[in-house]
Amino acid sequence: MKFIITILLSLIWCLPTIAQSSANNAKADSQKYLLQYDPTVLRIKGNSLPIGIVSISAKGQKSQTEGFLNGVDNWSKYKVEVDSGNYSNGKIKIKGSGKEYQKGDSLTVNVYTKKTFLLFFSSKGNWLFSQKIPYNYETNINILTTGNFSKAPGDHVQFGVRKYFDNKMFIDKWAPVKKNLKDFVFRFDGVHISKSKGDLKIDDDPTQIKNDKIQLIALLAKNTAITDTLNVLLNYIANYQCNIQSGGAGYNLNVTADIYQDSVINAQLLKIKITNDATNKTYNYWVNTNGGSIAISSRGGDGGDGLNGTDGVAGTPGSAGTVTTDVETTTNSDGTTTTTTNMVTGPGGDGGTGQDGGDGQNGDAGGNGGNITINYSPAVTPFLNLIKAISIPGAGGSGGRGGKGGAGGSGGSGNPNGNAGSNGRDGRPGFDGSDGRMGNVTFAITNPTR
Repeated sequence: MKFIITILLSLIWCLPTIAQSSANNAKADSQKYLLQYDPTVLRIKGNSLPIGIVSISAKGQKSQTEGFLNGVDNWSKYKVEVDSGNYSNGKIKIKGSGKEYQKGDSLTVNVYTKKTFLLFFSSKGNWLFSQKIPYNYETNINILTTGNFSKAPGDHVQFGVRKYFDNKMFIDKWAPVKKNLKDFVFRFDGVHISKSKGDLKIDDDPTQIKNDKIQLIALLAKNTAITDTLNVLLNYIANYQCNIQSGGAGYNLNVTADIYQDSVINAQLLKIKITNDATNKTYNYWVNTNGGSIAISSRGGDGGDGLNGTDGVAGTPGSAGTVTTDVETTTNSDGTTTTTTNMVTGPGGDGGTGQDGGDGQNGDAGGNGGNITINYSPAVTPFLNLIKAISIPGAGGSGGRGGKGGAGGSGGSGNPNGNAGSNGRDGRPGFDGSDGRMGNVTFAITNPTR
């Protein structure tokens, strides 16, 4: 059977095609073809582009394919090939060339007649026409931000980049950077990409920001000549919080506060410097006296919870009563004897007493809050209400739960049965640890430092 099918296929392929080709060529010569595509779809890598074929006869009669052109011609009459993409159901999935698209770059579409044989097989027939479809390419980019955003160190900025193309269309891509902005290279001054959110974060330390200005430069990765720059002038209006936590006793903090007239943004700024006396780490804050504030706290660590007491082990069951055999022989009146065997069960053993549960451990005491000293210059006096400081003690740890006493063992079976053992005593719960004490907060006026 396979041999017959093979011969049949060979005969089909080898049939004379001169007359058929002549007829098809005559038809092709008398018809014109045009490929049209949807102008509202960007012709870039990854997009699906709807297309249609217009057939114009020698008499000027037009017919169009179904789908995008809403015609009646079935796509089954055509075989479509694309050099940089895949064709399916009236659409081209653009693969792209992997290089930067420039003016004049295009993909090529070749259209053939489709030959069908044995109902299930098809191949391309005569070539009908070829047409190039130009790619769209980027001409410009703009950095985007979401409306008004806080302009102070430590603030987050939601941002994105808009890509403009040669046909005036554009695409907006928003952070997070690693997910949506892989097509761009960024350069930073006073800002960085947040590790937690993937958005833009203004650097925390204002002393490392030049002239109150932050800058983000975006470059199109495949053509770095296309770029845009975002410049933002900070205003330092924020409700800052400096919360310093310790694992034990709170850290002692030494704070200096002075006033500064910033001529760049024309504002009075409180310059706050906080030093951790134990670690020598410093924290800098610039606070706009018109709308800003700062809250400083030093918190002691919470005490650890006490361990729970262990549960007592159950008492051992009582032993079963001992079984003995009693044989009794009696002489009957006729001189015969009768032997009687009796099984006797002794009393069962009493069950063992359950083990006492262990006592819970006491919770640890919470750490004391750290002392905070604010040294401020006389010029700061009118703005002391903008500086809040609090020493927060740690909470005492919870006492551990007492262990549950073990159950008394069951009495052994016997005659009579043994008594059940007593349950063990439950352990007592541990005491909660005491809360820590608040540290001292001191404001002291000093000579101004410049």
